[in-house]
Amino acid sequence: MLRLGKALASLASLLAMLSQAPAARAQTCAGARPDYGGADRAFHDSASGRVRVHFARAGASAPPAESSLEDGVPDAVVVAAQAAEDALAEYERLGYEPPLSDGASPCADNGGSAALDVYLLHFSAADGQAGIDHCEPGTSRCAGFVLVENDFRGAGYASTEEGVRTVVPHEVFHLVQNAYDADLERWWAEGSAQWAAKQVYPELQDLERFLPAYFDVPWRPLNVPPPGIITNFLYATAIWPVFLEERFGADLVRAVFEELNGAEGALPAADRALQARGSSLASEFVQFAAYNAATGRRAPVSGGYESAREYPEVPVETLEARTPTDTASGLGAFYYRVPEASPELRLVADPERVAALLLPLKDGQVDLAAAQPLPARTEGEAIVVVAAQTLARTDAPFELVFASPSPTSGAESSGCSLAAPPGAPGPALLWLVGFALRRSSRQRKGDPRCALCSSL
Repeated sequence: MLRLGKALASLASLLAMLSQAPAARAQTCAGARPDYGGADRAFHDSASGRVRVHFARAGASAPPAESSLEDGVPDAVVVAAQAAEDALAEYERLGYEPPLSDGASPCADNGGSAALDVYLLHFSAADGQAGIDHCEPGTSRCAGFVLVENDFRGAGYASTEEGVRTVVPHEVFHLVQNAYDADLERWWAEGSAQWAAKQVYPELQDLERFLPAYFDVPWRPLNVPPPGIITNFLYATAIWPVFLEERFGADLVRAVFEELNGAEGALPAADRALQARGSSLASEFVQFAAYNAATGRRAPVSGGYESAREYPEVPVETLEARTPTDTASGLGAFYYRVPEASPELRLVADPERVAALLLPLKDGQVDLAAAQPLPARTEGEAIVVVAAQTLARTDAPFELVFASPSPTSGAESSGCSLAAPPGAPGPALLWLVGFALRRSSRQRKGDPRCALCSSL
């Protein structure tokens, strides 16, 4: 997997990088590992011998010369070795399969040992990549190596050390993934690698900085990234394994890998893992959408994500501003604000495809504990979450409607109220008339989400 750096990359550079990227089960070995253009090269083995870091002594790919950690060894090299060691130890603790060894590689160059190989070199458009060495015959289980930017100069990191500690665990997890299936969907490969790297060094903020790319477009299905060579959306889907971990524990993320079944995909695998725990993808995605409503300034004191206040906010449309109808497709979510107490709010949709929750707001913060499935009514300001529940990519239209409770609903009065004269419109009709007078016409072709419908 090619990892886009913080610096903006040119299209031509990215195309050149991708043309050199090894493909799973199509690796020919020739020229796969860097030779540093013939420059003097060296390697450094970690204390355990499980990791070997290769680097150039001179030229564009040489790491910074500073050496304060081990005599004669550039600090970037030592940090890279330790970061790979830390990653391997953490992923082992979490119960993952280790990366497949290249000790018996059929390729001419396996790095000179069975150790996990990390190569520091200069990237023109990215900051890391996991390469394929060879695959087990007839499978997509593959051994590989890691390429990492040599100095991170101008890449947006605070230091070379921060860049190395950010990228190395991410790329090492790609090798762990390849021990299960080197042909993973890109969104799950990148999103879960971001999540895994956060397990190694939780103080680093790489996961958080990508999240806006998902939170800005929550109606886009997790497994349908925008078109393009490299997109931040892929990394932003890390919020899904974050949710799975916080709801069920880190073992659930690993269970998704264990449930993988060829080309079927990560979401069906997640559904099987969730069903084994008494839940399902359909029900958990609705909860996921609710968690995503409770972030930033709307984060509650308790409930939701542990770091909810650090996460971006999803866009929320006020019902007064637009017609409360839309079309879902795949696993996406829509958010609407009810600004005041209202009559009963109902969802008109295929219940097998779409569900909705009403989340009360208290002092501007989402009260997740008081969430109610529609139909429901709100006594004050609230957010309505409408979420698709299946992987089907055909249109699933829905509508939000307000209706007075029926006389036989058993609703009780809370005390005295101003009675409407005989024949006067009920509260739901008055609310809808006011709404209709305020709304503007809306055509689907002008909605940016509609472009998604045609691209699925």
